[in-house]
Amino acid sequence: MQASKRMDIIKRLYSELDGIFTDGEAWFLFKASAFLETFGWTLLIIGIVFSVERWPGYDWILPVAGSIHGIFYLGYTFIVFFAHRSLRWGVWRFLFAEAISVVPYGALALEWWVARRRRNGKI
Repeated sequence: MQASKRMDIIKRLYSELDGIFTDGEAWFLFKASAFLETFGWTLLIIGIVFSVERWPGYDWILPVAGSIHGIFYLGYTFIVFFAHRSLRWGVWRFLFAEAISVVPYGALALEWWVARRRRNGKI
């Protein structure tokens, strides 16, 4: 398959993401997933502290906290992928939203920034 045909297929599939959600639905999903992802980071950090300090329950808290964080992280990345077009985000904001989730509490900081821009009518 030629490279131009592959690009046409990718562009067509990408454009099909338009209108999956309304703006309100996409914003609610993004906001909820950012908070859950932040909660997951908190659980993971608590689990790490338990493990390092060898506090009671350290042997099971970190695996449970890590699993919960992983589920919330994957949920965030999927929601950003499917909702970014409905939020009218460009490719760079989408990529930044995906990359910032690797930083602890980065998704929450992004949500605050986007919420402020939405209130000010800049998005």
